[in-house]
Amino acid sequence: MITRLRHARNFCIKSSLHTTPQIYSCKARKKIPLTLHSSNVASTFYTCGPTVYDTAHIGHASCYVRLDILQRILRSHFNQNIVTAMNITDIDDKIIRSAEEQKKPWQEISRHYEEEFWDDLKRLNVRLPDIKMRVTENIPAIIAFISKLLNSGYAYKSTEKSVYFDISRYPQYGKLQNIPSDEIRVEGRKSAADFALWKAAKPNEPYWDSPFGQGRPGWHIECSTMASQIFGNRLNFHAGGMDLRFPHHENEEAQSCCYHQVLDWVDYWIHTGQLHLVGQGSKMSKSLKNTISIRELLDQYSADEFRMFCMLSHYRNAVEYGDETMTVSVNVLKKFQSFFDDCKAYISGVKPAVAIDVSLLHTKLNEADQQLDSYLRNDFNTAGAITCLGDLASEVNKMMNHSSEEIVIFSEVSTVQAIANYIQAKLIMFGFESVDDAKRVVPFNAADNRSIDQLIESFIEIRGTVRNQAILSKDRNLFAICDQMRDHLRDVNVEVKDHGKSSSWRYVKQ
Repeated sequence: MITRLRHARNFCIKSSLHTTPQIYSCKARKKIPLTLHSSNVASTFYTCGPTVYDTAHIGHASCYVRLDILQRILRSHFNQNIVTAMNITDIDDKIIRSAEEQKKPWQEISRHYEEEFWDDLKRLNVRLPDIKMRVTENIPAIIAFISKLLNSGYAYKSTEKSVYFDISRYPQYGKLQNIPSDEIRVEGRKSAADFALWKAAKPNEPYWDSPFGQGRPGWHIECSTMASQIFGNRLNFHAGGMDLRFPHHENEEAQSCCYHQVLDWVDYWIHTGQLHLVGQGSKMSKSLKNTISIRELLDQYSADEFRMFCMLSHYRNAVEYGDETMTVSVNVLKKFQSFFDDCKAYISGVKPAVAIDVSLLHTKLNEADQQLDSYLRNDFNTAGAITCLGDLASEVNKMMNHSSEEIVIFSEVSTVQAIANYIQAKLIMFGFESVDDAKRVVPFNAADNRSIDQLIESFIEIRGTVRNQAILSKDRNLFAICDQMRDHLRDVNVEVKDHGKSSSWRYVKQ
């Protein structure tokens, strides 16, 4: 017993031998060392935002939830002071077309879907960017950026008064993704791969005045300008979906390197894998009419359940969304929630107390902490991290649920609480709200939640009396009444869990 108490008193996580973090580089086509800054130096992180012409779908959700997880890991696990920015493309061919179809001003269309997008991110528990920028509010800066490229000879005006970037002036074009040679041939009107920096105005379409004529910005120049305005001539991280690597990010890198006269504009490009519906090989796209909106998703699953879906695959891998994959995610999250319920019941004495091996659990926790760190240092392997936490929870569950007549002492209870705290802290770090006691769901509208808790406790106590009588008498009718009482509580978002002759409860989110 003295040994166990000593273990409890000195219960801490040993420091692991950290290896250099690795991150995949599309330029190197392999994992490379990730340079981390000291905590007082800002790391810059720019994410390509949406073109707001329609409701966001779960393909967008997958991208932004995965990036949110990575940013949380950088902030909390690697102690990085991340400053984030995101653009909103609020003028584009698709927005103009949507406005024509809905017979509304294009400004109204873009503002409506932008507000909807930010609301969707909040409901997904995605931390909003520190800095938000709209294209239409940065037209003068975009014109200045284009003017410098023109004056430096990296761009040219076409006969119809558009401005194009001349890829023949940038020999490193194709550094992010291998481009077939026929796509970058230089002939005719300079090159088929030259991309628009400024699009000449068309009849009945919005435009802005510029030194090169009336028109509006091309897509790629928008992000280069706004990211440069915020972060200057060097970005640490630039992120978006895998489908943006070419041509969008390739073109951003080319024009920005030329503008700033640097060899590389971005240290680490991060691309998330595409989301497909089960049985469909193509990515989710509004034009293909194979989308599920974020709001439809959250009508069926919770934000945490979808976040677990994102955690269980590598951020660079394509994922299949369907009932089977979501069921796996739902069950993994339920196992963690059940683990916390069992720990609470064990610690409070509701669950039958048994002796546990404190020394072994101490070892398991240290091993898990080192493993989790190793997974996250290996290009943010979140699936491995979740497996690691799940295995640790299983070890504790095995000990709490085995039969023993040995008397439990305080050290064993505190050890269980310490491990529960550790797993809870890591899940909260990844962005799971349902395991956060500070954000628990209270389904009633009442000023005094304590009175509601007391009411539920009383109801559980009455049910416990009936259930214990049912156990003694083996009365099926009484068991059926207990089941009905449990089901009625579930209808008002209260889940009851039985532990032998005692029961515990918690609020749940429908």
